[in-house]
Amino acid sequence: MEVRSVVGTRTLRPALLLVPALVVAAWSPLPALPPPDPAAAVGSRTSASADLPPGDTVRLTLQAAIDLALSGHPSLLAAEASFGRAASELRNARAARLPSVMGEASLVRYQDPMVVAPLSGFDPLSPPVFDRTLVQGSVSFGYTLWDGGARSARVRRATALTGAAGSEASAARQALIARTIRAYLRVLTAREVVAANEARIAAVAGERDRAAKFLDQGRAPRVMFLRAEAALATAEADAHEARGELLVAERDLARLLGRAPSEVEALDLAAVRPAAHGMGDRDAILARAYETNPDLARLAMRVVAAEAAEAEARSLWLPRVDAIGRFTEYAAGPGHERALWQGGVQLRYPFFTGGVRAAAGDRAHAERRVAEAALQLARLELASALDEALATLESERARVAALTAAVAHSEEVVAIERLALEAGAGVQSDYLSAEAELLRSRAALAAARAAEIGARVEVARLVGELDRGWIDTHLETGS
Repeated sequence: MEVRSVVGTRTLRPALLLVPALVVAAWSPLPALPPPDPAAAVGSRTSASADLPPGDTVRLTLQAAIDLALSGHPSLLAAEASFGRAASELRNARAARLPSVMGEASLVRYQDPMVVAPLSGFDPLSPPVFDRTLVQGSVSFGYTLWDGGARSARVRRATALTGAAGSEASAARQALIARTIRAYLRVLTAREVVAANEARIAAVAGERDRAAKFLDQGRAPRVMFLRAEAALATAEADAHEARGELLVAERDLARLLGRAPSEVEALDLAAVRPAAHGMGDRDAILARAYETNPDLARLAMRVVAAEAAEAEARSLWLPRVDAIGRFTEYAAGPGHERALWQGGVQLRYPFFTGGVRAAAGDRAHAERRVAEAALQLARLELASALDEALATLESERARVAALTAAVAHSEEVVAIERLALEAGAGVQSDYLSAEAELLRSRAALAAARAAEIGARVEVARLVGELDRGWIDTHLETGS
């Protein structure tokens, strides 16, 4: 049941003319949060060319690869669309603060003559005009003077959701950068491993040829040749596995760059090294992450949106006051025109809704609790992920130092064993084992270097600082 009260419907032209002025004076957009800038939230498109530079051998840097990935990846396009949708919802919510003006017109033909205009009174000396064809045009005006804060709550909610969409777009952009860096490093690592396998194959093949020569001369037993053949077959098997990994890595990078795999195969990738300086204290990093992590920012905006939804639900228990006005022109032909206008204030309040208002309040309260719990959980998970990334960074940094020394020692051992073997004082199995150990050390070192850079990138992504500026500061790339 709904009660309506309409007052002041007399033709008060001066009062009606004052209504728009009162509306303009009363309306002032008061969003709780400023709407994010679309370019800042989603990330402006890179100005770098999305095409690879011409040349027989193209040298691709990490920065150029990131520019290519950001130039049109579907994840960023989806983020832009989501942000645009949220921004349109915000404009729609703000539009409710403005008055509504509607025009109507009709031309109706009746079977029997009808009165042209409504009767405002009866004068026997001036009877009403009747006609079968009636023309009517009107302009109506409406503005909500007070709705218990529902419009303000909807604006706050839409503003918060727009901010959440902007944070989500920022997270998508940083995730794409991190994924591109990992794919780039994966290709670099795979190529280093392939090169190490080829070097091992060349060395073992040389030993096989030497053993074959000695066998032909009767200066060595056949087992020496067979041992070299077995080592060569093992090296070739390892090389095939490394080439398969390289093929997968190059195709993954090609998908991110939006290029054909054959183009990426021809690219010469510039080396990437971590900068000499560290990333700071753990507590300071975590404090920055709590402030700038885009996922936390998105969930915080969700909490604000849920609080605004609660306020909107509470407004359902309050009455609504609207200012209304209407100007209507009636006609049935030349000389039979009549204009009427009206203005007034309308009060509406539903006494009974079947529990709709209570259900809306309960739902809004539950959504706020869910949003708050999600934010608290995300903070815990962020701290855990950050600790894991920092621990990985420290361990991989130590592994790089240890494996660098191991590679140097292995290279020296291989050189010594090779010289001893050529001088006739060495043992072939020792030389082959040394070559295999050198390959393992080189492969492990390449993987550790990529893992150290990947851990740095992951820390930056969790903090919310992963952009081109961070890459230029914390990574050293070849030209």
